[in-house]
Amino acid sequence: MKNRTIYLFVILFFIPVLAVGQNADELSLSDAINRALEENHSIIISRNLAEIDENSATPGNAGYLPNLSLNSLYSESIEDSRLDFTNQEGQDVNESRSTRYNASLDLEWVLFDGFGNRYRLQSLQRSRDLGEVQSRQEIETTLLQVIERYLEVSTQAQLLDVTEQAVEISNERYQRAKRNFEAGGGSQVDVLNAEVNLNQDSVRVVETEVNLNQAKRNLQVLLGDNPSGDVTVQQDFELREQLLLEDLMQEATSRNAQLRSAAIEFEQAQLQLQETRSGRYPQISTNASYNYSRQESDAGQFTFQETDGFSAGLTFSLPIFDGFRRNISVQNDKIRVKNSEEQQRLTEKEIESALLNAHELYTTNLYLLEKQQVNVETAELNFERTELAFEQGQVSNTDFREAQLNLLEARQDLISQRVEAKLSEIELLQISGQILNRLPGQ
Repeated sequence: MKNRTIYLFVILFFIPVLAVGQNADELSLSDAINRALEENHSIIISRNLAEIDENSATPGNAGYLPNLSLNSLYSESIEDSRLDFTNQEGQDVNESRSTRYNASLDLEWVLFDGFGNRYRLQSLQRSRDLGEVQSRQEIETTLLQVIERYLEVSTQAQLLDVTEQAVEISNERYQRAKRNFEAGGGSQVDVLNAEVNLNQDSVRVVETEVNLNQAKRNLQVLLGDNPSGDVTVQQDFELREQLLLEDLMQEATSRNAQLRSAAIEFEQAQLQLQETRSGRYPQISTNASYNYSRQESDAGQFTFQETDGFSAGLTFSLPIFDGFRRNISVQNDKIRVKNSEEQQRLTEKEIESALLNAHELYTTNLYLLEKQQVNVETAELNFERTELAFEQGQVSNTDFREAQLNLLEARQDLISQRVEAKLSEIELLQISGQILNRLPGQ
């Protein structure tokens, strides 16, 4: 038992020394958020995807602009030829060479397609808007994870401080019991009980240290850092206590990313219906080209031929019957519009429900936090009086240990409750679409 105690003391002695030796800069919550915005891999990917949608929303992709192409051809052949002419003697030409050159500049332009290009351009623009909203939604989700991981690191760091304080108290109790036993004023049972309690608290410190290191690694991955490094976070953070439900509802209506995505998808479904209907109208297109051609041959009626010039045309096309495929597509698009509308209504109700639940949890956590702070004060006062009575021999080891455990549990609950209150605050900001405008820690 004594060897195990010494072993645990060695661990606890070197853990803080190693932490100090790393000299890690203290990272604030706002700094963590800013680093994640710049270096988080998921955020970078979402921004790149949004940029792709931005690049695609152009008139050219919608079919407004003409297609212009330059084509060229060169060919050469060597052949044996037999030529027969009317009223003339035939001719054999061996290894006759024939060379052909051709170049053209072609223009194709759809002048009218039932306004399909207009609906396609609007649909591409809605896809661009949807890409921006989805990118913002991914950023919000990632920032929420960053904040959760940051608070987890802060929680474990605070719990480590609390458990280390418990070790100090248990060690003082163990040393006192040992001195009393050696002086003949105490029993060996008291020493053994104090030693067991010291070992329990020491094990708790080691376990908390492991949890802290794991939380740090998880945070560093979200920050785009190497998880084998180290990070130290601030243990103190502020709580907002003026988040009113009415204001949050108004903000969510215009800012919530899910609501905005549902609205855009409804608009896209309507545009797809209009584009499908445009296929019923005639299509008018024009084409023009400039051609140059040259041919040289050692055999034949013409040994040299060259042409060049312009050509142009106008094409009119009207769909008459396609096996009702167009009608079926229109019917299916109408159903998709209805589904998008229903999805939009469902999303509105889900967001309202989530906001009501989150706000209720937020106010409850603030209330519980206030009560827990009072509970800690009570536990501290009880421990101080019990410790004084223990030193005077008025209470037993069991009573002292119980007061110590009550204080430890109260402090741990306070730390956890404060984090829960902060997380419920962040959830409210996310649902109302304000997490990017009211970044925590700033």
